[in-house]
Amino acid sequence: MKRPLDQNGKHAKALAPSRALSLDSYSFNFSVSTAQRLQAYGGPPAHILRLKSMEEAVERFYGVLEDRYAGLWRSAAAGNIDDDGRERRQTLLDDEGRDRIGELQHARTLFRERRDALQDRCAAFNRAWLRYLDHDFAGVAKLAARMQSFNEVFPVEADLAIDPKTGAYLWMGQAWQPLEPPGRDELLERFPLREPV
Repeated sequence: MKRPLDQNGKHAKALAPSRALSLDSYSFNFSVSTAQRLQAYGGPPAHILRLKSMEEAVERFYGVLEDRYAGLWRSAAAGNIDDDGRERRQTLLDDEGRDRIGELQHARTLFRERRDALQDRCAAFNRAWLRYLDHDFAGVAKLAARMQSFNEVFPVEADLAIDPKTGAYLWMGQAWQPLEPPGRDELLERFPLREPV
């Protein structure tokens, strides 16, 4: 069979039939069973979704702590923290969350009483931050309960292997470490008390 000629008078190259719509023409060095194909349609496994949800919960927890840490520092600057470490709420806040009138009144009080503004701000902030952590307003107990539930369910749901020598669960070839909630010392290390410089 002769190939047709192109516009230059030369023989045109033969084109292979299109394989874009079918994988049948390709050869693979593995096979995918019907059960694996059906499982892939269901999305990620439940243990992966649970792990992702736990990671997001921890990120949200630390995000709330960061916001509160910054908010208490602003409140300490405005003099809105009492002797017990409670924050006094003001209604005249600007778009940055600052109480400019309260800050001015606080600065006048510090000047009259001849107190250092930075030392006063740090002391007020430290009272408020320690009260916040001690009374568990951050929600460490709630996070600990969620982590405990995760630690009970995850190894079984993920079908983790058990190391025959140690009896510990293995996750991706390494010993699986159950999640631990952050302690007070760990939180104070990440969000330290303020000291005047």
